[in-house]
Amino acid sequence: MKKTIVAIFAVVPLLSALGFKAIKYYADVLKTLQIETADAKESIFINFQDGVLDFPYAPLVTKFAVGKRPAAVKELGDLIKTYTESPEFEERYKAAREEAKPQGIQSDADKIQARLEQLEKDREETMHDMEKATGDKKNLLYHTLEQITKETTALSIQSDPNHDYYVKKLTKVKGWEKDMASEDFKEWQKNYPLTVKELVKHRLAEFLELTGDIDFNAKLIKDGSKMVFADPVLEAKSTEWKRCFRCGKETITVARAYAQQWLATLK
Repeated sequence: MKKTIVAIFAVVPLLSALGFKAIKYYADVLKTLQIETADAKESIFINFQDGVLDFPYAPLVTKFAVGKRPAAVKELGDLIKTYTESPEFEERYKAAREEAKPQGIQSDADKIQARLEQLEKDREETMHDMEKATGDKKNLLYHTLEQITKETTALSIQSDPNHDYYVKKLTKVKGWEKDMASEDFKEWQKNYPLTVKELVKHRLAEFLELTGDIDFNAKLIKDGSKMVFADPVLEAKSTEWKRCFRCGKETITVARAYAQQWLATLK
């Protein structure tokens, strides 16, 4: 469905933060980049959803001469912006947001089912080990099997005298469960805002923050077969930051301006 995803020369930072206008109008750009419309739309959505700086690999990306890259960035930015404003994008985002929503604290029924499944695995492993065990070890495994059977029966049969004991012990909500559920929900709200507008604002702000301190004159040195930053602080920067650095000042300047203008319309 998608081509291999890698960073794309000069337009990747904008594409990652910024969506579709008449596809026919942008057909020449996508054709030059050898990107299918479906691939472009899929990657745009994933970029916004996951906050990554990726786009389908375009083997002919160098067709855009350095001086022409700003115009290409603007054109692709318009394409991306319009797609994020489309009903298709909104519906996809709603579905993805709902799918990613944390389930919260596991229900009593789910806890019991999960425990029964684990007990069954423990029973099979114990019986397997008993076949080769001897002496005290075999006796220990035998008692282990008895406990597994006792708990399984108690959880499975409500009339069992030990049913309430095992159910209460298993389903009692622990403090760490509440804390984890709360943190998961907060993280979901942060990564999946209620509206597409809020999502776009979040990603644009991330992009502007990421590219705000790039020194395009930073010195590079050769390290084996690759080039690295002479400054270890810069070399420790994220992969996304380095991708933006490789895009060059010309492209990032245009991309940042586009992102700032777009963000201003979303206030």
